[in-house]
Amino acid sequence: MTARSQLTFPRWMAGMVLAAGLAQGAAAVAADAAAANAVAAAPAAAPNADQITRGAYLAKAADCIACHTVDPAKPFAGGYPLATPFGTIYGPNITPDKETGIGNWSDEDFIRALHNGIDDEGKHLYPAFPYASFTKLSRDDVLAIKAYLFSLPPIPQKNLENKLPFPLNQRWILAGWNLFNFKPGEWKDDAGKSPEWNRGAYLVEGLAHCQECHTPRNLTMGVDLKRSFGGAQLGGWTAFNITPDPISGIGGWKDEEVVQYLKTGLVPGKASAAGGMAEAIEHSLQYLSEPDLKAIVTYLRSVPAISDAADKKPRYAWGQAADDDAELRGVAAVSVSSNAASGAELFSGNCASCHSASGSGVVGGYYPSLFSNSVVGARDPGNLLMVILHGVQRRGKDEQTFMPGFADHLNDGQVAMLANYVVKQYGHADTPPITPEQVKVQRQGGPVSPVLTLLPWGLGAAGLIVLFILFSLIMRRGRRPSKDDPAAS
Repeated sequence: MTARSQLTFPRWMAGMVLAAGLAQGAAAVAADAAAANAVAAAPAAAPNADQITRGAYLAKAADCIACHTVDPAKPFAGGYPLATPFGTIYGPNITPDKETGIGNWSDEDFIRALHNGIDDEGKHLYPAFPYASFTKLSRDDVLAIKAYLFSLPPIPQKNLENKLPFPLNQRWILAGWNLFNFKPGEWKDDAGKSPEWNRGAYLVEGLAHCQECHTPRNLTMGVDLKRSFGGAQLGGWTAFNITPDPISGIGGWKDEEVVQYLKTGLVPGKASAAGGMAEAIEHSLQYLSEPDLKAIVTYLRSVPAISDAADKKPRYAWGQAADDDAELRGVAAVSVSSNAASGAELFSGNCASCHSASGSGVVGGYYPSLFSNSVVGARDPGNLLMVILHGVQRRGKDEQTFMPGFADHLNDGQVAMLANYVVKQYGHADTPPITPEQVKVQRQGGPVSPVLTLLPWGLGAAGLIVLFILFSLIMRRGRRPSKDDPAAS
């Protein structure tokens, strides 16, 4: 199993799936509107300090701030762009501002949004907001999160219009998406499991919504539950396999190493978090209690292991120290990237001063070793290219980890040359040569989803279905006997 989803269904089947979703969405519009209007705005109980404190912890565990904040000076005021395979969705303002935020939302409005993906006006929310996971949250926890958000200062900031093509900008079609991908309902503890396991399941499957990033997507862009936590691609980055498989997953990690990674983003000799995982640790995971972190590990150890037959050993088990940098010291090309004639020279001029000439990093792992490194040791070099292009920034409670990006300093050919050297010296032996074209794709945000190519087929199939339904209705009406027809009596 690789992190990239393998699409094996024929195009006509994918089109029918989308068409069915469109048809279901059209049929559900009236029902959703009626349901939204039927919800009574029950008077909300006044929150207390304990509820607000608990809500603050839950909001951190859910990483709400990451998608609803673009300006740190305006927390939760929205505007954060969420890149999807279909366009850009902007996180909305969720401060208690009554004009641009959610200040007028009742308790029931807020619960319906998290549990059913329906806003206060009865409109469907895009599943970039992970209501498919948040539906598992208890009512008390949802109301605690609301109490915390409503305790914050209201920030007037208008929401931005999403940039999605037709028909994906029509929210009613999400009723069809829900038909295939959404099962509402709060989490129910498994009486046969330990309290720690149940808490871990609640966090992983619900509050921390780990499946949203670490599980591959199906043809309708819902999570593929047959491959839960098996790794997935998101905007150029790969969220790696976190199942207990010892080769493809994290089965070779000690429990305390997983806890350390969730708290700090760094386990020397294993991994150093970057990209979306670094953000999740910075804004969310590092604030979780020790019991909650251990509960997450307990649950992850219990999920089915997913392996990839192409993996020969764990990602962190590849590579060794290099000894060729000493020959390059003093060469002009080492310090001037435009003059560099090889990946070794680019490495010496741009990387060796922090990661050391041998690639072994520094003591403590602030600048991590490049061998025994999950990013460099992955067969897919996507994450390595993203790190070279965009760097690493990860703020912890006690320190900040920083690596500059080289997107503005090195061109696609130079990045490919450098990455090939790093992989050859320190990484996966079976990684194919990296091309400038691959670097260009990563620079632009990663590969375009193959599902996009299926959209015209789906729309065509949807059109045919609508025409067929209309034709059937017309024919049935034409055949209906009149009251004056003797044959009808």
